[in-house]
Amino acid sequence: MKRLIKTVSGIGLCLTTLAAMTSCLNDDSPYQAGFVFNKPNKAVNVLYANTPTDTILFYSYGSWSVTRSNGSWCQMTTTKGAGNTIYSIPLSFEANTTGQGRGTELHFTDTEHPGEASATLLYWQYATRGDGSLGSAPCVKAITGTDGSRFEFAYDELQRPLQMSIRSNDNGASRTLAFIYDDRDSMLTVVDNGKNMQSRYGRDNQPYRLIGGGDTIGYYSQFYPNGVPVSANYAFNVEHHSLLGQNVYYAYKLGGQRLDPDSLHCADSLRIARLEEGKATVEEQKLVYSKVDNRCQNLDVNQLVFGTALCDPYQLLSLFRYSRSTSIVSQVEGKDRHYQVQVGLNADKSVARLSVSGTAQGQPFEVAYDFEY
Repeated sequence: MKRLIKTVSGIGLCLTTLAAMTSCLNDDSPYQAGFVFNKPNKAVNVLYANTPTDTILFYSYGSWSVTRSNGSWCQMTTTKGAGNTIYSIPLSFEANTTGQGRGTELHFTDTEHPGEASATLLYWQYATRGDGSLGSAPCVKAITGTDGSRFEFAYDELQRPLQMSIRSNDNGASRTLAFIYDDRDSMLTVVDNGKNMQSRYGRDNQPYRLIGGGDTIGYYSQFYPNGVPVSANYAFNVEHHSLLGQNVYYAYKLGGQRLDPDSLHCADSLRIARLEEGKATVEEQKLVYSKVDNRCQNLDVNQLVFGTALCDPYQLLSLFRYSRSTSIVSQVEGKDRHYQVQVGLNADKSVARLSVSGTAQGQPFEVAYDFEY
């Protein structure tokens, strides 16, 4: 009589679950076969276009081997081993520059009892990075505005921002932001003109809410009149709170669009509320979009449409990617603003020049931004 332990494999099942059963096949010696996975702890695992590595940690009761399907972009350092052993196997992933999501299956089999015990891990790699840009999108090094503004950027090897400086006009630099990533503890620290804020992040390298020293920047829910929060795919806010009372609220209305990493979505309106020195102003804009893809460079260029003075650097860097509409704005219509937007593209479809013209508070408004990569 055989004593058999095997994993229950299949999409959606927890891989750490074991099913024990007795098999009266013949009078051979009893055996155990199967796998216990500590990491990952689920069958389907998602990656972003710039996720470089992962680790599989498991125990195998018997000798084993692994085969890979549909995924030369996923590399394993070990593909077979002995039984009664704990394995920690690094995985490495090539950046996804195809413009499409892609998947690979890792199929583990007990080599001595292949028909009795097996397990399958699926890795799905998005077409986009955590900031919402395509994996092939180049990183903007600098932006120069005809209003005398200058933006400069530096990044790490994962295309994450390390530094950003903003000069609002020819008088010199007015703001500097630095970004420090602690990948061991998944902690992001932002130093904004000397003020520190922190947030944990996941595989997308995105903060949910940056907090520190009386300042908070992040996602906030909108609410129905009865106090129930609105689902984020219908509406949400990105808010800046400060003890100094200089608060800004960006309210996005999406009307039920999907917010999956690779989904296409464009906010149909934007309400901006500002509280400065006890005075509140609220503007609501209707947004019309072109057919130009906003994911072909790492920055959310829609943040420049309202001019350098009103540009939110955090959203320009796409640190809160749900506010990033996947198409570039062509027209802004509000009570006090009427803008037309023109876009010139490079050969790789990244933005070369963004031009805005129209009126603001009844006065002519015109600015153009040139991009360097």
